[in-house]
Amino acid sequence: MISSNEPNTYEKIGRALKSIRIEKQFKLKDIEAISDMNGPTISNIERGKQNVSIGWLVHYANVLQIDPSEIFLRAFKEDFQEKQLEKIYERFNSYESESDSNKKSDT
Repeated sequence: MISSNEPNTYEKIGRALKSIRIEKQFKLKDIEAISDMNGPTISNIERGKQNVSIGWLVHYANVLQIDPSEIFLRAFKEDFQEKQLEKIYERFNSYESESDSNKKSDT
């Protein structure tokens, strides 16, 4: 179950977009000047208040001169790490179960 305090998908993508834009030292006015994008729309997207298409994200990534995958890697980094930890725990638990079974069969 998702907590109401946990950011939703749009907020995660928006935060990633904003952090990349700031790292690249672009202001919203800069993005407007070099693209056909509207500043208030970008601001809404960066705050997770507006849905976007994959095509829009690819276009924005091109404006920022980054690979589009960077947006998703940043947006879902914690989710990816959590999944990896779950897999590690599952493997460890299965190893632990096998080890326990082997100890019992030795006695």
